[in-house]
Amino acid sequence: MAHAYVIPVIIILVLIIALILTGYISDPVVVVPSLAIIGFLSYRIVYVITKTRKRNLFMYKGKVGKAIEDIPKGKVGYVVVEGEYWEAVALEDIKKDEMVRVEDMRDLKLLVKKNADEAII
Repeated sequence: MAHAYVIPVIIILVLIIALILTGYISDPVVVVPSLAIIGFLSYRIVYVITKTRKRNLFMYKGKVGKAIEDIPKGKVGYVVVEGEYWEAVALEDIKKDEMVRVEDMRDLKLLVKKNADEAII
């Protein structure tokens, strides 16, 4: 995670050099808090950008849902997982209203099979 600190440090160094060259670095009462604020804001911006890239919005593997219709093995049907309707490919024969578990996701279709533990939901 050291790379998250590189950009804010570079920004602070560039600002210090710019302030020295322009003659505005003469008052430390203004410069020190300003650099601290700029450094913190730069760090937070870089942190948010790097965290947003790593996040996976479609983490449905292992989630439990309910079949809306009969889905024969290898065919496409619809399931509800966490209140959202999804197209699903059945890995085994699934009857309407049976509980299903998401095994994987391919091309915005969930791969599902019967949930062995019916008590979960």
